[in-house]
Amino acid sequence: MRPAPASAGGWVRRLWPVFVSHRSVILVALISSILAVLAQASTPLLQREILDHSIVHHTVPITPLLIAMGALFGVRFVAGWIRRFSGGRISWEVDYDLRNAVFSHLQGLDFARHDELQTGQLVSRTNSDLSLLRQLLSQVPNMLANALQFLLALGIMLVLSPLLTLAVLPIIPVLFFLSLRMRRVVYPSQWEAQARMAEMVGVVDDAVSGVRVVKGFGQEERELGRLLRALSVLFGSRMRNLRLRARRSSTLQAIPQLGQVAVLTLGGYLALRGLVSIGTLVAFMTYLTQLAAPARQMASLIVTAQQARAGAERVLELLDSLPDVTERPGATELSVATGRIQFQDVSFGYLRSEPVLTRLNLEVAPGETIAIVGTSGSGKSTIGLLLPRFYDVQQGAVRLDGIDVRDLTLESLRRQIGVVFEDAFLFSDTIRANIAFGRPDATEEQITAAARAAEAHDFIGALPHGYDTVVGERGLLLSGGQRQRITLARALLTDPRILLLDDATSSIDSRVEEEIHATLRRLMVGRTTILVAHRRSTLRLASRIVVLEAGAVLDSGSHEELMARCPAYRDLISGPGEGAEGAGGATVAAASPDAWLAPSGAAGFEGVRLDLVAGGRGGR
Repeated sequence: MRPAPASAGGWVRRLWPVFVSHRSVILVALISSILAVLAQASTPLLQREILDHSIVHHTVPITPLLIAMGALFGVRFVAGWIRRFSGGRISWEVDYDLRNAVFSHLQGLDFARHDELQTGQLVSRTNSDLSLLRQLLSQVPNMLANALQFLLALGIMLVLSPLLTLAVLPIIPVLFFLSLRMRRVVYPSQWEAQARMAEMVGVVDDAVSGVRVVKGFGQEERELGRLLRALSVLFGSRMRNLRLRARRSSTLQAIPQLGQVAVLTLGGYLALRGLVSIGTLVAFMTYLTQLAAPARQMASLIVTAQQARAGAERVLELLDSLPDVTERPGATELSVATGRIQFQDVSFGYLRSEPVLTRLNLEVAPGETIAIVGTSGSGKSTIGLLLPRFYDVQQGAVRLDGIDVRDLTLESLRRQIGVVFEDAFLFSDTIRANIAFGRPDATEEQITAAARAAEAHDFIGALPHGYDTVVGERGLLLSGGQRQRITLARALLTDPRILLLDDATSSIDSRVEEEIHATLRRLMVGRTTILVAHRRSTLRLASRIVVLEAGAVLDSGSHEELMARCPAYRDLISGPGEGAEGAGGATVAAASPDAWLAPSGAAGFEGVRLDLVAGGRGGR
């Protein structure tokens, strides 16, 4: 069950649909709470009867009363167990629903929203923030029981002795006033503490994810310093919150003690005068204790409620983030694509103030293979991100088979496209599961065939557990070339009509690259393929080369045509070595204008790539 939309109001109202979906468990908790409180409220009355009529005056047999008291203890035990179990079950079921809702929402966000979200913030909001809400929900039955116990105890005290009750009444509004005051103070403090926790988690995530870089540059002390600074800020926020809670909680717990002093003073005087019985005084003191216990627990509950409110609102803030890329009503289901791709006057920037593509026009015929080249920041990789709608264009249109991709369902669009990113990401699972990620129902033969096509089968067979080898977090137990071959196999297994390869063989040695290229030449027949080329060897796969400059198509044609008429292309391939960044940020290709035509390994710098990107998104 998902929370209500943002327009629904406060956090409790927003989460109300989630709570209501578990109403049967909540009803059990409520009934058991009522039974436990009734049994507890009846006990002092039995004690009064035993003292006044069985012990002092001997007018009532004590045995039936003791049996009744034992029965009340039994009811309290059973009802209390059910109440606590139900409370725990409610909290875990709601936690389960909310975690599913958050994860589902995150999967539905587009690349732009994920770019804005920090990993530490996500971990904090989906872990510690939800845990705070779960802690509150586990106390809901106790909260209901305390409220009922407070009202029953106060009502019975009025019946037993209105005069003694008047001595207690003044402390009740004081308790409520201090409770409300505590609510207003604790909430912002808790919100700040949760935000500092998220920042600390982000620092830890960076250090753990980039541990090889940290150790490679000998920056362990520096990262430890970053963590200590984040921990110091978190510690300060936590201590401030703790001081606020400790002072106000102690005050809330101390005030009921003043009521006990007043009752003992006045009650002792009335008992000595014979105006109240000893049993009534003892029962009254017991009810006063029952009145004080909810007040003390109220302090803890208010703190927990404010912590949960801070956590819930941070989670709801995450759920309120909406993707820019959404399916239009009545979107078309694309069954089989011919593969004709058109970029018509496309303008796009990851920040609107910094355009990457400007009025770009490009058409790719069905079955055609093109390579896109250009300087760093020219928008090569961005083209591959717009076709599957990882981002939406800001002006113009991207069309597949003449249909604007924004008019197609996302599932049917992406089913036609096989994407291999420059960053060869693998899940911490087996090689088989990683290859079959896009087709979980693939057979063993299909998985093996895809691995053979990506020239991965031989090295997989040499591993101790073969296809059942677990690759480790992000696939770090494998080499970069092995990871790239597995991601290529993953794309090929889906048998896509369109292939998007963004420097898909950058980490592979020359011999294996040539083998993969030979396989790709066969597999690309009949498929529309876009190659984002950073290496000159990639250009040999293309029937047409497109040169980008400043986010627009500068020229396109064969290698010979571009060498003859395009100075920018000649500059790209005439630098000091393949894939090296020249002084102007150009991705260069070979030691001589014709070296890219030679077999892999012929050039002295074959297979070498050094990216010196100034930073930001411009390198896409």
